[in-house]
Amino acid sequence: MERGGGAMRYAWVAAVLLVASVQLAQAWDGAVVYFGLAAALGFLALPLRRLVPAGLAGIGLMAVAMAGGYFAARGAVPGREPTHVLLDTVPRLLTAARPAPATPELLVPGLLLVFGVAVATVLSVAKQRTALFVPALGAAVLYVSAALLTAGRADRYGITALVLVVLLALGWLIIDRRGPVVPPAVLATVLAALTLLTIVLPANGFEPRKLVTPPVTNVAISNPLPRLAAWAAQGEAELFRMRGPEVPVRLVTLSRFSGASWEAASTYGPLGVVDPPDLPTGGKFQDASVDLTITGLDGEWLPGVGTPQSVSLSNAMVDPDTGSLVMADGLRTGLSYTVRGVLETPADTDLAEAAVPTDTRYTALPRLPFTLAEYARQATQNARTPYEKAVALEQVVRLNRRPDAEAPVGSSYARLETFLFGNPGESGAGAGTAEQFASAYAVLARAVGLPTRVVVGFQPVPDQGGERIVRAADATAWPEVYFTNWGWVAFDPVSGNGSGPSAASKREVLNRLASSTAKPTPTTPASVPPLVQPAAVNQENVAAPELRQGFPLWTLTPVLLLLALYLARTTRRVRLRAAGPVGAWNEVLDSLLLAGSRPHPSRTAPDVGRDWGAPGTELATMVDEAAFAPAPTRAEHSWQLARQVKKSVRRKASWWRKLLWAVDPRPLFRRR
Repeated sequence: MERGGGAMRYAWVAAVLLVASVQLAQAWDGAVVYFGLAAALGFLALPLRRLVPAGLAGIGLMAVAMAGGYFAARGAVPGREPTHVLLDTVPRLLTAARPAPATPELLVPGLLLVFGVAVATVLSVAKQRTALFVPALGAAVLYVSAALLTAGRADRYGITALVLVVLLALGWLIIDRRGPVVPPAVLATVLAALTLLTIVLPANGFEPRKLVTPPVTNVAISNPLPRLAAWAAQGEAELFRMRGPEVPVRLVTLSRFSGASWEAASTYGPLGVVDPPDLPTGGKFQDASVDLTITGLDGEWLPGVGTPQSVSLSNAMVDPDTGSLVMADGLRTGLSYTVRGVLETPADTDLAEAAVPTDTRYTALPRLPFTLAEYARQATQNARTPYEKAVALEQVVRLNRRPDAEAPVGSSYARLETFLFGNPGESGAGAGTAEQFASAYAVLARAVGLPTRVVVGFQPVPDQGGERIVRAADATAWPEVYFTNWGWVAFDPVSGNGSGPSAASKREVLNRLASSTAKPTPTTPASVPPLVQPAAVNQENVAAPELRQGFPLWTLTPVLLLLALYLARTTRRVRLRAAGPVGAWNEVLDSLLLAGSRPHPSRTAPDVGRDWGAPGTELATMVDEAAFAPAPTRAEHSWQLARQVKKSVRRKASWWRKLLWAVDPRPLFRRR
């Protein structure tokens, strides 16, 4: 190999590896540099192979890389042997967020894959007589891995696949003029099929992470609602700092109400769990990413924004239904991380006629007192739509009631009745923290069939930019109502503002309902049954979430691979048939390889031909004549002889070799 040709070949390999590595790096957040470096380190095999055999060089480099991967990931799985630590990184990656945080234990499997492909590719092209097939195989492995880890989102339109096909074709046509073992058209077809699969599969519900059962952890964490009064008393105490857009920071979402208190979920898993929330995300939303640093906040709840999509902490866990984040080991001062979430942003016109789902756990009210149920009914009796009911209840809860940081805590039915109906002078009557305002709204909303939950979080004070300090006084709680097709919408019964519908939209509804002056009155408990269940929502306003199921097209992948191998073998037979007696003899040698009877390289063609009778002897004579004493080509006759020998060889083959005869890839790698 000439120096110029060698440099061109390695430059071509570097380009193929770079494109494929960047494609795979999209499965991680900000990991392009790491994967590019891993691909570059694969070229260490070149100087090493001059000292030791190529195979030993490859094994040595992979051993060093795996040792490095063990030391990088062992902190995530303490007290385990190296093999278990490395194997454990794969399910950890498959149950991480998408894209996965660029933490050591999550990067290890991807970096080892890129490094291994790079080493194998570099060592293969270092052989002067080796066709450039391994780079194509390595690029396909990295491409398919990226498609699996991103569910096809890494190359939605097949642009990267097209670039890889062009690079491979240039390498085969310009650098290696002998041509590849597999024709470019065949490999291009395979890559095109893979690209099509990565585009079609996600749309049909395919999710490769379902192949791994995510770990689930039971976490017993106290309800932070009663802490609102304590935080209000702390006032200016700093809890954490944040950089990013001015959006509410969520600490925990409470979805279960027992009648005595609100409860958070107790089962959490990695952020990448594939189970969707019980109520889908709305049709309009925006992404928000914030950087957070814990400075004084304690406990296990991890502040976030919206519905979390990714967190730069590999040990963060989430409740997929509510998006609440927890750290089982607890928060620590100085903990810094980035969280990216989705905030639902429906327009006022979207909510005006929106429906709500029915028969959800977000409307459950165990042993609801009649006083609360009747109060909610009176407050919404003139409302036409679920949105009008939600706006009316926000106004009703706020009227003639005041925030008081020193009011009694609690969100039980008894506490809420005192808050709503208590006599003047009674402790907690008409006064409460955000806990009572949000809880009263949520209970009344559920009583009229609105799916509702309570969020504990922070409303940071806006500033002119830069880093914002979130203090204890910023802690609050607010209710959210779910609208079909539009998701969870926040309401603010404390001030009537907040990040939900606009004030103009609410004012228009209130003017129409005149609910700002019509105050509902509680029914005397002695005159009615003590307990009732809330009435169901009018079915005209109900629209259940749609469930879509698609055919799992990933099951066709083995069929496509077998089809590709069959096409490759067919292409090879066509080329051999056009090569005359020499091609016919190579067809016989392919058959012997498939039957497990490959002759020793020292045996001559006539010697091998005599093993298969007159057809084999005649064909061997024709091959010798074509090689040493060229005679007129007798392509058809030589191919007929080859077919007779092939039948004899196949009859003596085992049943399982006959089963794989048409798709066995070994003849593709046999040099003629």
